[in-house]
Amino acid sequence: MEKRAATLKTLSVASFSSSGDAPRIAVVRCILAFSGLAIIYFDPAGTVHFTLLANISLVLYCIWSAVLLLMVSPGNAPTLPPRYTHWGDVLFSSFLVALTQGASSIFVLLFLFAILAASFSRGFREGLLVTGASTVLFGFVGVWFALKTELEVDQILVRPVYLLALGYMIAYWGGHEMDQRRRLGILQLINNNHWNPRFGYDHAIALNLERMLYFFEAKTCALILKHSNSAATCSYYYAAKNKHGQAELPREINEAAAKPFLGLPDDLATIYTRRPVWWERVTAALFHKDTVVINECKRLADLLETHCFITAPFAQRDGGTGRIFITSGDKPWTNTDIVFAGQLTALIAQVVESMQLMDDLVSKAAEHERIRISLDIHDTTVQPYIGLKLGLEALHRQAGTDNPLSKEIGELVAMTQSTIQDLRRHAINLREDTSLTGDTFVSAAKSQAEHFERFYGVNVEVKCDVDLRVSAKLAGAALQVLAEGMSNILRHTKAKKAYIEMYCEDQKLFLKIANEIMGKTPIADFMPRSISARALLLGGTSFVAHNVQGYTVIHVVIPL
Repeated sequence: MEKRAATLKTLSVASFSSSGDAPRIAVVRCILAFSGLAIIYFDPAGTVHFTLLANISLVLYCIWSAVLLLMVSPGNAPTLPPRYTHWGDVLFSSFLVALTQGASSIFVLLFLFAILAASFSRGFREGLLVTGASTVLFGFVGVWFALKTELEVDQILVRPVYLLALGYMIAYWGGHEMDQRRRLGILQLINNNHWNPRFGYDHAIALNLERMLYFFEAKTCALILKHSNSAATCSYYYAAKNKHGQAELPREINEAAAKPFLGLPDDLATIYTRRPVWWERVTAALFHKDTVVINECKRLADLLETHCFITAPFAQRDGGTGRIFITSGDKPWTNTDIVFAGQLTALIAQVVESMQLMDDLVSKAAEHERIRISLDIHDTTVQPYIGLKLGLEALHRQAGTDNPLSKEIGELVAMTQSTIQDLRRHAINLREDTSLTGDTFVSAAKSQAEHFERFYGVNVEVKCDVDLRVSAKLAGAALQVLAEGMSNILRHTKAKKAYIEMYCEDQKLFLKIANEIMGKTPIADFMPRSISARALLLGGTSFVAHNVQGYTVIHVVIPL
């Protein structure tokens, strides 16, 4: 089976900042290249000292620009322009400046184009690197050219300085624009989070923690949340860089275990660095005088096993409080990251509150509907079965113990009684919204298997993962899938051996319902419509296969 990749496996830093500028940059590069070729062709005397070599170089640059444009044609455009494109522009610019008038060359504008392309597609750091390289190469070529002609100090010194200053400003604004684009991207992702009642708000918190993890290019991201309705229980949410798309569901921890992480003031958001550079040590000595907070951050760094982390408070209007911790990764953080981390945390809290409110409204509406359905089941289904049971018991008494049909009638009475108990239990569970989790889910599956073996003679083996952690709603839905699969075995096959298998892997629940193949050839490929519809409703997939052990197996994969 080909497993579908989780959505977040494709999540990267570029996904927050991509603007689709690669085709535009390629078009402008072509325009500049062919414009330079036209200028030299129509007016070579005032600009070129090595005419033939310059013409050949510009032709090659035009060809290279055209190839890059074809590479980013519609439908084949990359998310970001490759790094080698703007570095190639820098090398071509240096060579063309060396072939023309040095510091006075018109091709100095190509340096600015390379800086613009790098800054607005890769950010401040890349733009600054391109600016530095362009300034050094431009200054070196200017000096080399001036030594062969006449030394002009103003052009050799002033123009590289202007290029450096202008390049720095371009890099700064390009990085700033990219940061704002990335921030708007993650804000939009969090705000437009599609709520799924089956997953609940715990899934939304875990998903948003993983988004924060990739936005800040961090190693881990964790949330310790103390619920307002429980003084002794807290939840621990965790996402890690080495677990792509596998943000864990919350773990319940007691207040004593959560208390060491909640020692900072409730309104404090900060960055702590255990080994700061010299200017960070100076600013820390000037502005951070609170030794209590510094010592608390040192203790938290030891608990988190990191040398640097961002922390921000998490507060809900219903009284739930907690704190988010983002541990260091590859990206150096600044003070603006503290502010934005606090804003993201506040937004996630608001989104969770909205989900909780919607969940309450849906739950109250569903509660009335469950009560109505349970009463309908009792009146329209349970009561007729009770009448059938009474009739069968009367027939059994009339037949007497010596009648050859007495045993079969007794089995029908027992099956009717078992069905009545199942219907009553289902009505009660529906009315009281009783959920299945963990061992209860496994026990219910084994109970159904024993029921089939007792009354229908089908030996159903239950294979189960030891650590089967599923949510309450998913457990009930999975049990319905297993019951439907065993019912299909009874109705559509003559098999006397079957097995059901349940295990969790890669944040997915795998269910297998198998029956032995009767006869020499297996049944042609088919798709059980009811099970397939249930799997699709749960966001999963299903298919049927035949294994080498001689079983027809229905595979159901449901995301956790």
